[in-house]
Amino acid sequence: MYQARTLLSRSFATLSNHPLRVCIVGSGPAGLYTAEKTLKAHQEAQVDIIDRLPTPFGLVRSGVAPDHPETKVIYFNFACIYSELQKLQQIVINQFSRVAQHERCSFFGNVSLCSSISLSELRQLYHVVVLAYGAESDRVFHIPGEDLFGIHSAREFVWWYNGHPDCRNLNPDLKSTDTAVILGQGNVALDVARILLRPTEELATTDIASHALNALEESSIRKVYLVGRRGPVQAACTTKELREVLGIKNLFVNIKEADLVKTPADEVYFNS
Repeated sequence: MYQARTLLSRSFATLSNHPLRVCIVGSGPAGLYTAEKTLKAHQEAQVDIIDRLPTPFGLVRSGVAPDHPETKVIYFNFACIYSELQKLQQIVINQFSRVAQHERCSFFGNVSLCSSISLSELRQLYHVVVLAYGAESDRVFHIPGEDLFGIHSAREFVWWYNGHPDCRNLNPDLKSTDTAVILGQGNVALDVARILLRPTEELATTDIASHALNALEESSIRKVYLVGRRGPVQAACTTKELREVLGIKNLFVNIKEADLVKTPADEVYFNS
């Protein structure tokens, strides 16, 4: 806690000439969008972004499937933070990287609100404190069997294969059965299905976490059921995500043709 307070205090002391000092807690999309808008709207403002992880970018980093590099931030000017990631042939620099490189923006990792520094201390150091750390826990439904072994939230599983430190030791059981069931039919559900079914030699060319790749190489999963409240017509996934699943080699997709026919009830749903 002393180290975080000292580090931020030093940053504060060197910025005494700035009329507006802003601290953003959380370096995911919400925090970075906030930083971007603040820097544009206030030409003299200094923005400090803190995060409990050593790396920035939140869901851009830990929530995007590893075989979707075009969606991720692949390069930014935090060499000491992200030095081990090999630059791909097509380097993508989006608005997040521009914010990170801004001369009036600084990032401080490994700083946890409350345990490293308190909210009251941040308020003493900054004119404005923005809490943009999002939701890091899962909703509990209180249904029978919810806490049984082998049941994981999408957040946990996605963080596991993306190498998020919180789920590094999740260790999902992929050997004792050949079947996985995914509740949901949105893009994240299709991401999880694709990771489970895509050949590991293809996944090996992505930036999937090594522990996840090793587990998937020994996986016995051969069938994946997507279970939704409604039919395929109302699925929340995008065409691109669906096309990628349909493109997995040696994969048979079973969708009942009758489920693709819209009924009057479906029209009411779509127009509501």
